[in-house]
Amino acid sequence: MLQELSIQNLALIEKLQLNFDTGFTTLTGETGAGKSILLDALGLALGERADSSLVRHGTLKADITADFDITNLPQVQAWLAENELDEDNECLLRRTLTSEGRSKAYINGLPASVSQLKMLSSLLIDIHGQHEHQSLMHTSKQLELLDAYAQHDALLNETEKAYQAWQKLNQEYQTLLNDQTDRQSKIELLSFQQQEFDKVQPQADEFEALSEEQNSLSHANEIKQSVFTAYDILEGDGGVTEKLSHAISELEKVSEFSPQLSDVLQQLNSIQIECQEVADDIQSQNHQVELDPERLQVVDERLSELFGLAKKYQLDPENLINKHQEIQASLAGLMQSGESLEQLKQNIDQAWSEFNQAAEALTASRQKAASQLSQTVTETMQTLGMENGQFAIDVLASDKATRLGLDSTQFKVTANKGQPLQPLAKVASGGELSRISLAIQVASAEVASLPSMIFDEVDVGIGGGIAEVVGQKMQQLGRHRQIFSITHLAQVAAYGDQQLNISKQTQNDQTTTQVIALQTEERVQELARMLGGMKITEQTLKHAEEMLQTAQSNR
Repeated sequence: MLQELSIQNLALIEKLQLNFDTGFTTLTGETGAGKSILLDALGLALGERADSSLVRHGTLKADITADFDITNLPQVQAWLAENELDEDNECLLRRTLTSEGRSKAYINGLPASVSQLKMLSSLLIDIHGQHEHQSLMHTSKQLELLDAYAQHDALLNETEKAYQAWQKLNQEYQTLLNDQTDRQSKIELLSFQQQEFDKVQPQADEFEALSEEQNSLSHANEIKQSVFTAYDILEGDGGVTEKLSHAISELEKVSEFSPQLSDVLQQLNSIQIECQEVADDIQSQNHQVELDPERLQVVDERLSELFGLAKKYQLDPENLINKHQEIQASLAGLMQSGESLEQLKQNIDQAWSEFNQAAEALTASRQKAASQLSQTVTETMQTLGMENGQFAIDVLASDKATRLGLDSTQFKVTANKGQPLQPLAKVASGGELSRISLAIQVASAEVASLPSMIFDEVDVGIGGGIAEVVGQKMQQLGRHRQIFSITHLAQVAAYGDQQLNISKQTQNDQTTTQVIALQTEERVQELARMLGGMKITEQTLKHAEEMLQTAQSNR
């Protein structure tokens, strides 16, 4: 549940901290006092769109924090853990908004996206707006309300998953079918290309190896000449090896007279051995290098063949083998596409069968929920001053499959005895529509799983005894969850377990919004204001006191 709401520098609110209890809380105040600002503030904390004009004039930043108790909300705890935003079982939502229009979001002190705020808030609180009855005219909203009442999320998810699988296969089939139009021309082109590549048969790493061999063969004379010269310098008459031997011999004659020369002799011996080994390697290389004009011609011709094919297909010669494999795979795919179409048809039929099965189960659940909701709304309508009112929901077969199944809905109503049920938009007046909407919202709230609900002036257009019934129903809902109601009706406000008064205060040419939790005597005064006109009389105060006593006796 919502425990605390802190607001700084938002609209007319300079600094405000509100603590909330369980049960039914009413928010009252004169028109324009700022009741909507509280909803705007909470909406920002819950991820609604930010508007920089809400930042208090003369300040740089607005800051809103909403603190929720999630002790008994395992689904919320799991979401926080999954998104690595859990912190000692807390749920603290924060939003900042600058006068330049930049906003930041935080969950438990950690940076979060606005979409994460929205997702999390959908598990915490539900807001019923005062204009919600207008959306009842749309069949999509009617279906959404019915599904929310039915609480069959698993069936909705299964149906959507099956629908998406069916749609994906349909798209694959259409793509493949479109490809059939120029399939033959593609096959002919790819077949010709494959013949060209098959004729050349490029091999892996072939181009690099041939290039090295060509380089060696074309410079064989130069290589042999340089190798011979290098060998002669090392091993020929007067060469390096012979001179090293002479140097070693000279030093050995005097080494016994100068022990320090032993290290030098050892080094010279090592150098002589290395020179001999290098000379052997050079001689070996000389034997390996061959003058082979015929092989050079073969290599040149093969490289020319590879270069020609690479140039034609605008490739590096090293990539010829990959292109060859690509052509083979594309051609094989086209040759098999006829078989693939038949297989896809079978897969589509199977996917449709699975979707249809899921949709039928969803339809059955909707029909059951429609019957229950129709009865509950009818009963609620009759307690809201429509004594002969009847409400029914038709679950109709749709001519179009969607992720929501194969259904459409139609809300039907009659307000007068003996009159047939007709579509809601045709028969309900503005006042009736408001009460029908309220009846649906109250009925839905009774099965809602969310811990907190806000009703924003949903009681507009009603009064008297009917308003008292609305207050009673909200008080009853408050026994099971946290309920807030922004209201102008004293009959509704009297039933609140807690009443908050919103007012404007002007001091030093500055106007601010204040919120006060009213005690009993203050509640009587506020209820009297809501009941009376310009002047509050003793009779009005007495009426307000009796109203509060009666309402609170039902707790």
